[in-house]
Amino acid sequence: MIKRYVGLDLLDLVIHAGVTIALAVAFAEWTVPQEEVGVGLVFAVSFVVLALRRARALRHQAEGGEEPEASRRIEELEDRLAELEAGQGRVLELEERLDFAERMLARESERARLPQGQTGL
Repeated sequence: MIKRYVGLDLLDLVIHAGVTIALAVAFAEWTVPQEEVGVGLVFAVSFVVLALRRARALRHQAEGGEEPEASRRIEELEDRLAELEAGQGRVLELEERLDFAERMLARESERARLPQGQTGL
C-alpha cells in the first residue's frame, strides 16, 4: 500500500531512516562544537536522496515498469501459448484428414462387399 503512494517499500524506508539516523549520530560526534549543523546537513541530504529515489520509483511505476524476471516469464508464457494454439490447429487438421481417410476406407470396404459390376453410387 505504501509503495503505491511513496514508490518505495516499507523496508526501503526503514533502511533509509536507519542509515540517516546513524549518519546523523556520527556527524554529531564529528562536529562536536556545532552538532546542529552536522545533523541538519545529514537530514537535508537524506531528504534530497529520498526525494530522488521516490521520483525515480514513481516514474518507473508509471511507465508500467515490471521486474525483468516477470517480463521474461510473461514472454515465455506468450510463446508457449502461441505454440499450443499452433498445435491445436495441427490437431484439427489431422482430425479432418483422419475423418477423410475413414470415409474413404468405409467406401472401399462397401465396394468390396458389393458383387462385381455394381457400384454404390
